[in-house]
Amino acid sequence: MPKPITIETLKAMPMAGRYALYENALKLGTPEAKTMIDLLSRHKLLGGIGGGLPRHHPVIRDMEDLIRSPEARTAAIGAADDGLPALAGTDLMIQARLGEDYGDKDTTSWAGTLQAEVMYEAGYRQVGKRPMPAGCVAKRAAFFVKK
Repeated sequence: MPKPITIETLKAMPMAGRYALYENALKLGTPEAKTMIDLLSRHKLLGGIGGGLPRHHPVIRDMEDLIRSPEARTAAIGAADDGLPALAGTDLMIQARLGEDYGDKDTTSWAGTLQAEVMYEAGYRQVGKRPMPAGCVAKRAAFFVKK
């Protein structure tokens, strides 16, 4: 019978081993695999080598689910139509959902990238960057206009 994987075992693993374990858990999708994904995420054991999180990281996946939700799409389009960066419509939603996980490890960059994908899909084009409103974690973000 295999030895159970503990947090100590995970911390002792090289980053590549943790990512392999995470990828396998994603493929399996069992309750045990979901527990492993949660453990890796909760203890922040999937940080990227260069400091940024990869797109398949649970934090980025959660952010993408939010940004692609109907409520967030509407908020982003409304912000763009009001002359603000599209991300201004979703930044506070992202803060509420991700808490302290939003703002480091390239998460604001990912937010901008994911938001841009949604805006392109909605028929908008980027025409530059603008400062974000007070209270937002992201400082500057892309501005979009309808094609």
